[in-house]
Amino acid sequence: FRELPHFQGLSIYNFSELPLLESFWLKALILGKGKSGLGAGELLRKVGIEYSYYQDGEGSGPAPDWLSFDFAVKSPGFPPEHRLVKLLKERGVPVYGEVELAYRFLKGKLVGITGTNGKSTTTALVYWGLKEVVQELFIGGNYGIPVSQFALETSESSYSVLELSSFQIEDLTSFKGELGAILNVTPDHLNRYTSFEDYLRAKLKLLEHFELVVLNRDDPNLKEVKSPKAVFFSLKGGGDFYYDGRYIRGDGLKVDARELPLKGVHNLENYLCSGAILRLLGLKEEEILRGFKKFRGLPHRTELVGKVRGVTFVNDSKSTNPDSLKKALLSFEKVILIAGGSDKGLDFSSLRPVVKKRVKGLVAIGDTAGKLVESFSSVTRTLTASSMEEAVELAFSLAEEGDVVLLSPGCASFDMFKNFEDRGESFKRAVKRLEERLV
Repeated sequence: FRELPHFQGLSIYNFSELPLLESFWLKALILGKGKSGLGAGELLRKVGIEYSYYQDGEGSGPAPDWLSFDFAVKSPGFPPEHRLVKLLKERGVPVYGEVELAYRFLKGKLVGITGTNGKSTTTALVYWGLKEVVQELFIGGNYGIPVSQFALETSESSYSVLELSSFQIEDLTSFKGELGAILNVTPDHLNRYTSFEDYLRAKLKLLEHFELVVLNRDDPNLKEVKSPKAVFFSLKGGGDFYYDGRYIRGDGLKVDARELPLKGVHNLENYLCSGAILRLLGLKEEEILRGFKKFRGLPHRTELVGKVRGVTFVNDSKSTNPDSLKKALLSFEKVILIAGGSDKGLDFSSLRPVVKKRVKGLVAIGDTAGKLVESFSSVTRTLTASSMEEAVELAFSLAEEGDVVLLSPGCASFDMFKNFEDRGESFKRAVKRLEERLV
């Protein structure tokens, strides 16, 4: 908070003596009342800073005298061009992201992981690897736990593993960490960014905030990055860390991929990236492998739900863009696909070859149902459904023994569901009802 009037001229900023802040009568405005906003509010309450909330759609909001606030904390859902964000900045009120706010109180080593797909699983893999050797360990960010929630609990000996979205990265200013990673960058969130290039720039901004950054050399948008901070990994060979067809290798690391619990090319990429991170943090090969074996995967990521009369049901509700949908399809054959949801302005036409090869039938749902039918009706049978239960019933009617009914929407969930977790749970309930009906 060096730029705040109350702190100008002071030479010491000792936030371990937090009650001192009460004497400065700081007042903050928090934009958004989701997890990030509530986490920021709890942090400010603990350090004695008065705050008010503003949420779109809740009437007139706080008092119109924006200059009465010393600073604002912006939830990731508020874009930089939001009218209130712009107004506050025009009036000279500093605006911080929730992660940037938490950074003022974070201690210890920081690891930050981003990417269009796979960042949650990779974040979890790094966390489980570090659990083998670190006593004070935290996980959060876009992972679902606001960094503000645990910032005051960290110490100089702790590690914090943070999943960072492009929305959170674009709000970073003074944040500095030890080790970052960018798994991949493919088109996403084009309903928020003016172009893919803008989205890519938001991801690449991570390079400004970490001492070293692990990058995917197989990604055409990352392989040409020139930076002394860059460490590359590759499934095709040629990186500092690489997969040779059987082993994950690099810097003395040799992990047999056959021993790893999570399958699929996308998970191999996650293991390779997380293995590079853990090795760079100083972990030994046996420590990394033990951590990998203990992690059995996250819900809603190619999660096996069950079998009904020989048909396998898989929940990949976390798939929210075409690239994640493609990776899910490459993990299975003979697929009956349930896809669709909120329209983020993404193009699905590049998926026609893989859909033609692997998808026997498509059940389209949500706002993008028409777009999906238009994109794929020439290469596979297409149906539409108005609910998840209807989609599961239709998909099962198209399936034969040995087929996979795969929920991999390739879209956001907000048209029909609260979030991707709600969507995945709805799928699982529908499968359970189908199973009960047919037993």
